[in-house]
Amino acid sequence: MIRQLRDALSHEGRRKTAMDRNAQFRTALVLQGGGALGAYEYGVLKALYEARPQFHPAVVTGISIGAINAAVLVGAKEDPLQTLEELWRHKFASLQSLPPFVRGLSEQLIPPEVQKYLALWGNTGMYRLRPEAIWAPLLATSPYDLTPLRETLEELVDSQKLNQYWDTRVVVGAVNIATATLTPFDNCQGLTLAHILASASLPPSFPMTTIAGQSYWDGGLFSNTPLSMALNCLEEIEDAPALRREVIVVELFPRHAKVPGDLVEVLNRSAQLYFTSKLALDEKLFAKVNRFIDLIQKIDRVIPVDDQEIRTHPGYRELLRHKKIDALTVVSSHLPLEQANAGDFSKATLAYRIEAGYRDALAQKIGEPRPIPVELP
Repeated sequence: MIRQLRDALSHEGRRKTAMDRNAQFRTALVLQGGGALGAYEYGVLKALYEARPQFHPAVVTGISIGAINAAVLVGAKEDPLQTLEELWRHKFASLQSLPPFVRGLSEQLIPPEVQKYLALWGNTGMYRLRPEAIWAPLLATSPYDLTPLRETLEELVDSQKLNQYWDTRVVVGAVNIATATLTPFDNCQGLTLAHILASASLPPSFPMTTIAGQSYWDGGLFSNTPLSMALNCLEEIEDAPALRREVIVVELFPRHAKVPGDLVEVLNRSAQLYFTSKLALDEKLFAKVNRFIDLIQKIDRVIPVDDQEIRTHPGYRELLRHKKIDALTVVSSHLPLEQANAGDFSKATLAYRIEAGYRDALAQKIGEPRPIPVELP
């Protein structure tokens, strides 16, 4: 009995220490785009919130489906994790447009391989076929429209809550079609559901989204990993003695995979290579940047106060603005090619991805910030 009590107290002590450590960090979540692979992203978030009971992100940045997950995570009218569960288990799953009694029967009668392609005819929670795309396909700018996604977000997301930037900063990205620039939309300036749709308007499947006279496509066309947006937001957080900055990145497209063996695998892998992170995100990269930041801070301490030529130089001031990232976790998907089709919204596949993201996050020890070593070989 005494031993059990001692073990319980020891466990509670470790838990409190971990919570205290987590409280010192300001964390940015970086969510990639990837269509139906967003279910994997939800699995990671589920593990994160379970492993850190008091977790609250300071920043969330997202592209495409990452922007959708970000909007629900921060702006959900009800519990965020339960809302994401409903979104990925039900609203985005194929066959949801059918009546419940027919749906259950269809799941049994329609082969799993066929269910994987049902989303080609539309997704009741996200997109639907445009009639003009059927009778005049060459005159349409896209085969689908995103009206169902807007309706889903209107049902689930409180725009006022989403825009409480002092609580959680949210930034999503979309490409300005006319100017070929990646445009960040920030809840500091007011984030609308149109901004979320713009970030998810991947051509040629989905139509461009028009905002204030400008037309936008999916931000993943330029950069599918909104890391720089997250770093900029973290650097704007005012310094405090115990403050630490953390980045958690969810990569939906694996950097390593087997060589494709048929045309379907070729299409899947080519899409992965197109949207995968073009930067190898690891501790070595951030340790190197941290050393540069340490160096410029040491230089600043030895430059005479009256040397205004250097101190007022725009480049020098920009260097001083950068802050160190103290902890990094990259959860990278290792889904097999047959489970990595971003257009597969079948119920069984979404469930598989949720569990895979959950397991991978726990394996990465997402429960506590992972400090970046000062020196790495």
